[in-house]
Amino acid sequence: MANATVLLADDDIDCLRLMALRCQALGLHVLTASDGMDTLASVIRNSPDLLVLDINMPGGDGFSVAEKLMRDPKIPPTPVVFCSGGNDPAAIERCKDIGAHYVTKGSESWSQLRSIICQLLDLDGRGIPAAATPAVAPPKVLCVDDDEDMLRLLRLRLRACGLDVLTATSAMQALWIAMKEMPDVVVTDYRMPEGSGEYLIGRLRAVPALKGVPVIVVTAASAGLKRDFALERRFLGEYRVTAFLPKPLVFGELLDALARHIDIDAKVLREAKMLMRQ
Repeated sequence: MANATVLLADDDIDCLRLMALRCQALGLHVLTASDGMDTLASVIRNSPDLLVLDINMPGGDGFSVAEKLMRDPKIPPTPVVFCSGGNDPAAIERCKDIGAHYVTKGSESWSQLRSIICQLLDLDGRGIPAAATPAVAPPKVLCVDDDEDMLRLLRLRLRACGLDVLTATSAMQALWIAMKEMPDVVVTDYRMPEGSGEYLIGRLRAVPALKGVPVIVVTAASAGLKRDFALERRFLGEYRVTAFLPKPLVFGELLDALARHIDIDAKVLREAKMLMRQ
């Protein structure tokens, strides 16, 4: 992203200045804030492309800032990287819950932070040392459903097919995880208490890096004799979803829908369908 804007928030002024200089060297436009309230105001005023937040700040810590932004549908979804001086397992877990990156402050932190910034802002690896060609990673599928039993089932079955499965229980959590992980396909329920599948798709389409991600909708709103053809047509047309599958879900149909977008080993696909019929 040419001329991308990054907002750096930290109450350690020396640390803030050093990060700002390093980000400017990557060709970024840099905004700074030293507390939670200034950070929120700057996001609303400037709509940055990336946030790098200290966790412990006056006037609202990094987590509270991110969670307020996450709940406000008027604010464009923005990737977040948290920086902290510790390795608190609870803090790291909280980062995972909202789909944010986590970097521990220290002498080696800039190398890690630079790599994440270049990845999120598509900077073509500027400033990143050459590395060996990574192994081909399995396709990523993000499954979104407020039914945790359904998520467990999908996770088990899709992993058995050689896929990397990410899960989220709400639309906003899914959006943040998607911005961090860049899934190859999103499989989402339609009816969820904290933002519907319709809301999630609209937010995904608003993020340039995610607007082309295939979305498969799974819903009980179009099942059996109560099949809602109008809803189905709207999702397939207006929202450009690639499949609209009813619950109870036929796993073979989901695999067929996924196979249109990602590589699934043909033998694994046949065996998975055979097991489902037994």
